[in-house]
Amino acid sequence: MALEAGDISGTTSPYKVNSYKPESNDKNTISMTGYFQLLAAQLQNQDMTNPMDNSEIMAQMVQMAMVQSMTTMSDSMKNATAVSTQTYAAGLVGQEVTMAVTEENAYGQETPVDVKYAKVEWVNFTSGNPTIKIEGDEKEYQLSHLVGMGKVPNPFKKDPVEGEGEGEGEGDSSKEPEPT
Repeated sequence: MALEAGDISGTTSPYKVNSYKPESNDKNTISMTGYFQLLAAQLQNQDMTNPMDNSEIMAQMVQMAMVQSMTTMSDSMKNATAVSTQTYAAGLVGQEVTMAVTEENAYGQETPVDVKYAKVEWVNFTSGNPTIKIEGDEKEYQLSHLVGMGKVPNPFKKDPVEGEGEGEGEGDSSKEPEPT
């Protein structure tokens, strides 16, 4: 039986970018209480002819305290970022925005192709990341699809805008020079 890319990597497309992070559980994490229980068991069962060095014990305790502090700080930053994002998204209600309209490309990635101009009707926080509902459209847009506030010129338009580049610009070389 032949293996496909999805059988090995867990994705259906070899071009799709994913990241994998193991979830915390009892087998791959240790709490401060668990650490002290482990340290106590290590001290009780050490070789009395060759006891552990005090500096080694202190180094382990400092490392554990640093890991715990970094974990707490990381969690605090995630919470602060989430609150900030939700506050920003909630402030969009009633505002006129420019949203990117996307299409899925051949690699399964969403690619912006156009924009929509509309007012934000409501913001949904139930999915973890805020989604935005604009007037006159049934789709909920990710906050990352927000191009700007107000009517931002379409950065995804490939065709020149009517009137531009058709003999009316300053750099047009098709006009005859005026006599001097």
